[in-house]
Amino acid sequence: MRFTMDRSDTATLISSNGNNSILNGLLVDNAFTTNRMISSFPAELLKKLRPYLHQIEVKADDFLYQQDDEIDYIYFPETAIFSELHLLDDGRMVEVALTGRESAIGLLSIFRSDHVPNCVQAIQGGTVLRIESCMLNKLGREIPNFIEMLYSAVEHYIRQISQKAVCNMYHSLEERFCTWLLMMSDRSDRRVLKLTHEQIARTLGVYRPSVTFVAMDLRERQLIDYSRGGIKILDPHQIQDIACGCYEELEGSYH
Repeated sequence: MRFTMDRSDTATLISSNGNNSILNGLLVDNAFTTNRMISSFPAELLKKLRPYLHQIEVKADDFLYQQDDEIDYIYFPETAIFSELHLLDDGRMVEVALTGRESAIGLLSIFRSDHVPNCVQAIQGGTVLRIESCMLNKLGREIPNFIEMLYSAVEHYIRQISQKAVCNMYHSLEERFCTWLLMMSDRSDRRVLKLTHEQIARTLGVYRPSVTFVAMDLRERQLIDYSRGGIKILDPHQIQDIACGCYEELEGSYH
């Protein structure tokens, strides 16, 4: 089911914490965000943008968008991580992009694209900032160079989709599994990830027994450990050695 919130609704009340103050989902005062894109904006731009940013919380497996949905909001992940999934002819899905605090979701709207080409699902629950797409585009017309500041994120998004297409076609499941674990770890700053084999299989576009086989082999080599609903990276350096070259290609700009 897609994650939705009526325009009349508000996000959960979050009390003040130092310079952070979030009331009814609206960022006020000197609120800080962990989204790197927003944090990189000049102070004057943040001042104009902040009144329109609202914080919401999503749970793992919530959908921001289903395929061909209208882009009504632009989302800036903070602690949540999202997988953009393409539906295959046989009913399976495969990930074409992974987005966390480094970027945003729905930026195609700045190019007058009104609908999303794929599903977008939370692979890790957490907080997200969102702004109505019409408001973002309005600010883009009013604030010089604002839209240009988003171009690098769009460029990285296009590069990721292109690289993922190559990765999904030519690299082994073990390589893709390790690459994806590292990308998730980078975006969460954690070595222990709340993931099931079913989630990973859905993301990588394979069947669950295949993921279990790879995970068992990596555990036997003491590179990862896992229990019900969680995977722990024990040796990130060895995992990176196994990961395909797509990891360094995609994560170079992230780091």
